[in-house]
Amino acid sequence: MDERAIATGQKSVTELGAQIDAGAFWRLVPESVPREYAEPTRALVEQVHTGLKRLVGDPGGATEHPCHWEPGDVARDTRTERVGRVMGHVGPRYQLRPLTGGREWEAHADDMVPARQSDAMSPQVRELNRRSRDHAPRSW
Repeated sequence: MDERAIATGQKSVTELGAQIDAGAFWRLVPESVPREYAEPTRALVEQVHTGLKRLVGDPGGATEHPCHWEPGDVARDTRTERVGRVMGHVGPRYQLRPLTGGREWEAHADDMVPARQSDAMSPQVRELNRRSRDHAPRSW
């Protein structure tokens, strides 16, 4: 590596550090992330571990669900095996809408688990396949 590349790399690291120190990092982080440092406790580490398991689709983590679903969260209704986006709730019953649009249905919070990435993608792939079939030029 030549000296100019090293100097450019150091400059960009310095600029990035300055932006982070100025608070630019927090614009990229969801509002649910605490802005103060907290000593890691066993409960916090377990919460992070459970969340990471849920994100990677681990069956052990997928059975645990948040006590409160936020609008926009993608969940699987285990009673009907349907996947939908949370639109809102009234008490313990949540309104879910299919990811590709359509009629909402209600699900009880106890019947909802976070959707795995494959669950969330399947309806979208089906819809894209349907659209491509419907709009494909006919060769016969």
